[in-house]
Amino acid sequence: MAADLNRLNIPLRPMAFLTDQNGEVSVEGMVVVRQDATARSLADLTDRRILLGPPEADEKYGSALALLEAFAIPAPSQASSSPSCASAALAVVEGDADAAVISSYAMPLVEGCGTIDHGTLRVLIRTDPVPFITVFAVDLDTQEREAVHEAFTRLKERPQVLAALKSRDGFIGTAYYDAPVAARRWTDWRGEKRLGVSPHVPARLPSQTRVLWSRTLTGPGMSGLAAADGRLIVADKNLEQTHDVWHCLDADTGRELWRVTWPAEGELDFTNSPRANPVICGNDVYLLGAFGDLACVKLDSGEIVWRRNIIDDFGAPPPTWGSCSTPLVVDDLLIVNPGASEASIVALDRRTGKEVWRSPGDGPGYGSFVLAEWNDARQIVGHDAVSLCGWNPADGRRLWRIVPEFEGDFNVPTPIAIGNTLWVSTENNGTRRFRWSPNQPKPSLESQSDALAPDISTPVVVGDFLLGCDGKLVCLDKNTLETCWTLEEAPLRDYAALIAGDDRALIVTQQGVVYLIRPTRERPEILGRMTLFNDVADVDREVWSHPVLLPGRLYVRNLLGVYCFLLE
Repeated sequence: MAADLNRLNIPLRPMAFLTDQNGEVSVEGMVVVRQDATARSLADLTDRRILLGPPEADEKYGSALALLEAFAIPAPSQASSSPSCASAALAVVEGDADAAVISSYAMPLVEGCGTIDHGTLRVLIRTDPVPFITVFAVDLDTQEREAVHEAFTRLKERPQVLAALKSRDGFIGTAYYDAPVAARRWTDWRGEKRLGVSPHVPARLPSQTRVLWSRTLTGPGMSGLAAADGRLIVADKNLEQTHDVWHCLDADTGRELWRVTWPAEGELDFTNSPRANPVICGNDVYLLGAFGDLACVKLDSGEIVWRRNIIDDFGAPPPTWGSCSTPLVVDDLLIVNPGASEASIVALDRRTGKEVWRSPGDGPGYGSFVLAEWNDARQIVGHDAVSLCGWNPADGRRLWRIVPEFEGDFNVPTPIAIGNTLWVSTENNGTRRFRWSPNQPKPSLESQSDALAPDISTPVVVGDFLLGCDGKLVCLDKNTLETCWTLEEAPLRDYAALIAGDDRALIVTQQGVVYLIRPTRERPEILGRMTLFNDVADVDREVWSHPVLLPGRLYVRNLLGVYCFLLE
């Protein structure tokens, strides 16, 4: 139906998803072969005839193509498709195809109706899940949408209707579509103003981990995610680790809308995949690879507007761990940090990529800059390799420089600038709170603590507290930086991404465990825990990429792929 309406240019908007009898909302494709086939893995199907479904059947087409790509198997020709699961299964049984992709719900149907005998086929592998039964709407006004939403809510109170629908929980997923379009955006590193703050941190976590969709990728992920206009930008690497790959996915289904790729070969610690977060500004997306390749592409099409290399163009030595700092948009400027002696940081015209100004200094830090704003003053604030600095965004003039007491910080965590207050955390110098005074461009140190000293993870401000992770969860008074409490649990021993709400924080750990915590002065109130990757091997679960939180949804990228979880 969705495909037909799109062909007719009729605007279509999803509204909700129907849960099945297990509370799930997704369907998978299954790659099936004959029971006596010699194939034991997907790799064994190289150069074999594989039947896919029609292009509008995501689980049998788009997800299947992504799976084949992940195993470096050439995609079948256009002729290698079947209109129905029954005909595809029969073709495999009769030897007209070596394998077919059918919907996960279809196997008992084709066996039960006698199309094939029970046990004739076996499942070789499953594709990534995609949304199954979806409610769509066309041109509903606000009152009509509210009425439909109310009907969905009341359906959960009618067990006889749920039984007829073979649904456990009725319709879910409405929070995302009920929210304004502006609320369905996460366009920068750590979200708006790079503060790691969102009004969509849930009041509680669901009792069941629900995957709306997932997509297997070909390379490990270090870069965070970005989302706008129903699109999700994801960094990737090809199987040979020779090219950067940037995917634009449909945020509702995971279907690929476009991709951009360029050569990026070389050795780096912790993989050679991109580190910097994609940045979306209007219809422009800024992409930075680990070897300094920087591009501006169009969000709606993937068209490359301009591209350059900030390491080569400014004569900078390659950073040991690659270019990590997410470019910062300031008005019509794009701020990057090549780390050259005469071009430590550089402002480019964000529309053309041409240089506007450069500022000399030290090599690059590995964290990202922020734009500090208080009263009528603005500064670019961040680290170079050895110090914390502030620059004038108009001309790049360095306004101040603070060298910490102890050397050797990698300067990965991002400074937090709220009003005239600046919090900075690093592994060797702990956490410090600075404050700007009127007519003083350089902030002064107000308080400091050794209790929170993260090497990678950036803290967040939650109410009266500063919450961070450095091998344990640490809560400080945000003003005095006195320690309120610490929480030591196995999932919190490594990196974690924190997103703050009004009085609580959502924490996604490196091991794929989600915590919902309300900090108080005496102790943490753990409001919920959720394990994201129950069916993923431990080695592939690691989450180094910063997630995206939208109304009712959490997008997470691990080493294996990218996932959309429902939080209702």
